[in-house]
Amino acid sequence: MKLREKQMQMTREMIKGAALTLFNAQGIERTDMAQIAEEAGISRRTLYHHYKDKEELAVQIYVENLERMFGQLLFDFNFEHPEQSLEVILDKYLALREENESLIYYDAIFGVYYSTLSKNPAELPDFQKAMQGWSARLLQPETVPVAPEDKTRWIDILLKSTHLYFMYLQKAVIITRQRGGQITEEDRTTDRQFKDFIMHGVRHSR
Repeated sequence: MKLREKQMQMTREMIKGAALTLFNAQGIERTDMAQIAEEAGISRRTLYHHYKDKEELAVQIYVENLERMFGQLLFDFNFEHPEQSLEVILDKYLALREENESLIYYDAIFGVYYSTLSKNPAELPDFQKAMQGWSARLLQPETVPVAPEDKTRWIDILLKSTHLYFMYLQKAVIITRQRGGQITEEDRTTDRQFKDFIMHGVRHSR
């Protein structure tokens, strides 16, 4: 990568970091480009060189966060040991709650913000492209022989289980923030219980 390209990439990452901080702190709708430029320590001219408006910036953060939360974790799934690997993935979602809950919170507030624009995140071209890429990778042939019908069934279970747990974690993060932001031991217990509830359903659906 050339020096100029590297500098531009670093600037974009700095902008996205500043925007995520402000979006989570005061809401996407109440944040403007001038505030983002100030938070990032750059001029508004530089900001507009990288992003035409707040919506484009908010969308890019949303799609990239999905890749970090879904696109990377889903591929820990092992069709040879489906139940065990699903539980590992749910545990990693739980770790996000502790280590990087800002990603979970942003996903929640982005959905609300985008609905106020009468738009659906699922219709974003970048979102659809990411989903197609994840599906294609999950459906790649395995070295371990797996019957096609079993593979299809477990992919369905994987996607539904992770989606259900993520929706639960979104609500949990919002409640925690409204309460002041501190995760309690009671919260942790409830989070684990909900994960166990999902796994119980998976084990008894076979």
